[in-house]
Amino acid sequence: MNDKSRRPLQIPTWHIPYMEKHRLYELFYELGREIAIQQPDDHVAFLKEILFNAYQNRDNARVVIICPPRTNCDKVAYRIAATTNQVVITKEKFEDFADAPKSSLNPSQVARVISKLVRKDEAYKRGWILVNCLKNEAEARALLKLGIIPTHCLLLVSPFYPKIDEIKYCDVPVFWPQQRRQIIALRNVFKHILYEVHLKQLTSQEVADNCIEFITGRKGKIVITPRIILLGPRGSGRRTQAKLLAKVMNVVHIDFEYLLCQAWGSDSEISRKLRECDERVCFHSELLVQLLNKRILEEDCLKNGWVLTGYPFTKTDLMFIDCLDTPPNRIIFLECDLNVCRERVMNNRINVDTGSTVKINDRSQTEGKTLELHPKDKENLVKSEHLYYCEQYAALRDYCGGTASILNADQQVKWVHENILGIILRESPPHPPRKPFEDEMTPQWPSNIDDLFASCKCGPFPPQMKDMYITYL
Repeated sequence: MNDKSRRPLQIPTWHIPYMEKHRLYELFYELGREIAIQQPDDHVAFLKEILFNAYQNRDNARVVIICPPRTNCDKVAYRIAATTNQVVITKEKFEDFADAPKSSLNPSQVARVISKLVRKDEAYKRGWILVNCLKNEAEARALLKLGIIPTHCLLLVSPFYPKIDEIKYCDVPVFWPQQRRQIIALRNVFKHILYEVHLKQLTSQEVADNCIEFITGRKGKIVITPRIILLGPRGSGRRTQAKLLAKVMNVVHIDFEYLLCQAWGSDSEISRKLRECDERVCFHSELLVQLLNKRILEEDCLKNGWVLTGYPFTKTDLMFIDCLDTPPNRIIFLECDLNVCRERVMNNRINVDTGSTVKINDRSQTEGKTLELHPKDKENLVKSEHLYYCEQYAALRDYCGGTASILNADQQVKWVHENILGIILRESPPHPPRKPFEDEMTPQWPSNIDDLFASCKCGPFPPQMKDMYITYL
């Protein structure tokens, strides 16, 4: 053990973000799981042998589907597999492989057959879906004892039977009481990974889509320090959601517009360069990212995490952010109809006496008060900002790929907030990390800011955009 008093240890700021970006926590979890299950004599040789497979398999979903009686779960499973590329293991495949009826096997024999099926090459590499193969608690526990641990358990809830938690023995099929007890027992075994999917009057494809939504989102194995970027058109609720996150999760809300205003009035070298820009407002990616980097390396952001709004503007901006020591680990696009966004912004008014923002459709806030439209809320400025966002949107989405999450922001504030929390708390999307400047050299930060710009000429940006930021400053 190292004596901390004699040799102070300090983890570099880039260390944990690097592990999160390349999802090394999930890799270590998969390696540890395999060691515990296989119990090899030579751990080093075993790790060398399975490292590549563990790297590939850390994102594979291992799904158990619990079916109500007389429900075509096989069809749902195959529709799921058509999207997720998993191997479906049905009761028929089980009996063909075992060369015996399932009813003739005891729980330990059932578990051994399933263990061999899920460890076959295709199922091991692509993940699997187990349908109608586990019928009681004994079989489920025997499977877990062999180290076959599912990542998800989907309980399909049929509308044609009483609620599982409702004890009812009248006006129900003869088989239902026994079936109910078995479902409850299975549900208790897999309660930590259980998701209920209500069939209602949905088609098999709609049920499969709901199942896929659960399968693709996993609960995080570790608690991360959130570093979040909220992107969306003005009026989509970015700031509102950021303030809620700051209140609930104690993260730091970095409003880039406010940060820029602070920098404009300060006496730092970056601030001086901002004021010297030919266009009065600087949109140079390298300079703005240095301004952001200075803020996110402060102690409160490193300790509690942060949520950024109002930036980046372009794909280049985001690539520069990804080059920082502490890049974002969650990027969330708030999708909202532009007409709705414009209406939200145009409903804002400023209380001339207090400077607070109020909604004109809330009479309790407007009665007896002097209200004015803020210059930055003029319709032509809002339209111009929306136009510019739309022009940059495709490039931003294309660069983020599957690492970003998309959320419908045209909903109640509470609904959007709860979904954002879900995105933050579950695992990172199982996609390769973003690679900034993959086709060009990664930029090097100069020691002197003056060397960064021989002549700072920003753009092209719409004149209204510059007018809007000049209004802020």
